[in-house]
Amino acid sequence: MNRFFKFIGWTALVVLLASLVMGGVLMGLAHEGLFNSGWGDAGSWHVLVDGEEWTGDVHEFGFFGGLLGLLALGFTLVVVLPLTLILGVGLPLLLTFGALALVGVLLVGLSALVASPLLLPILLLVWLLKPKKPAASA
Repeated sequence: MNRFFKFIGWTALVVLLASLVMGGVLMGLAHEGLFNSGWGDAGSWHVLVDGEEWTGDVHEFGFFGGLLGLLALGFTLVVVLPLTLILGVGLPLLLTFGALALVGVLLVGLSALVASPLLLPILLLVWLLKPKKPAASA
């Protein structure tokens, strides 16, 4: 079992590093304008609000802009993503399994009510034909 967890851990680390390298290469190509897929230059952005144009360069904000971007990324990964997974995947699964469990309990109760006229005489016969144990002497 220990080997299995080591394998999973190393595989996850290799996949993480490979994705970071691929993402860095793609962002570098996009930043240099060599990646022409309609994105344009990844180092600048263009915002249009109420018909007014506002353009800027990411290097304009310096260290604090990068820090703000990292804080937004951290908040998204630590708060938004887990809540989305819990509420979007976990809650519907929990509700579905809860409804199925309720239906199962109702079916067991209904079958006990329907089968009780047949089961009670059989239970009475088993009780009457069961040999009695002698009382233990104190």
